[in-house]
Amino acid sequence: MTRRPLTLRRVAAAAGRRIPRAPFRRLFPAEPLRPIFRFWLSVLASQPDRRKATRELLEVYEDAYRAVDRAAIAYDDGVHAKHRLTGYHEFFVERVSPGERVLDIGCGKGELAFDLVTRAGASVVGVDNSSFHLGFARSTFRDDRLEFVEADVLEHIPGGRFDVVVLSNVLEHVDDRVGLLRRVVASAEPGRVLLRVPVLARDWTVPLRQELGLPHFTDPTHFVEYEPDGFRAELAAAGLHVTELILTWGEIWATAVPKP
Repeated sequence: MTRRPLTLRRVAAAAGRRIPRAPFRRLFPAEPLRPIFRFWLSVLASQPDRRKATRELLEVYEDAYRAVDRAAIAYDDGVHAKHRLTGYHEFFVERVSPGERVLDIGCGKGELAFDLVTRAGASVVGVDNSSFHLGFARSTFRDDRLEFVEADVLEHIPGGRFDVVVLSNVLEHVDDRVGLLRRVVASAEPGRVLLRVPVLARDWTVPLRQELGLPHFTDPTHFVEYEPDGFRAELAAAGLHVTELILTWGEIWATAVPKP
């Protein structure tokens, strides 16, 4: 996956994340501050410049969403609560058979790879370019049929043939997606590819953010977010035919097979 360039803003953000929050809990208790926070929001909304007011409120909304996202990871001990609550592993587990060899590209912390081993009965090679994520995966999920490889698939694809290739929330992080898919299919020779990607039209704030000139993707590292027709066209350009497409939870879940 494409790595983001190191900037002063990213360095400052990383440094800020290392400041312990526990000492501040007594200084900033939730209940007394919530009315003040709501009043502050109403002050922002009362600006005569309605465009500016809406932009600033949307930026606060985005900050709050990011904080909830991080809290959801801590809430389930390092694994985002969405894995459990949305049941998204089910789509992949139900489409993998016992004994199949699976390549999980962009496996992250290994949650899905482990389920494909223990629930679907597959042998899985998970590949990711994050040493932090793989450190969590290797210490948390262990099985003789599970292997984790640190690599950037734009430069290295694990060798051998795989029955299934999984790309769950990966394509949107890649600039040359068609090129990657072609290389993966040529190398792994899968019978099918299972994918999950974000949908662009997930709620009404997306066109509003676009209209106001704000970033409108769910993640600033995304190169693309999809509509079904564009997704099918992109996979077709990579030599893949979509045989199944499901829209749920603001995402596309799909099965594709290489064209003859």
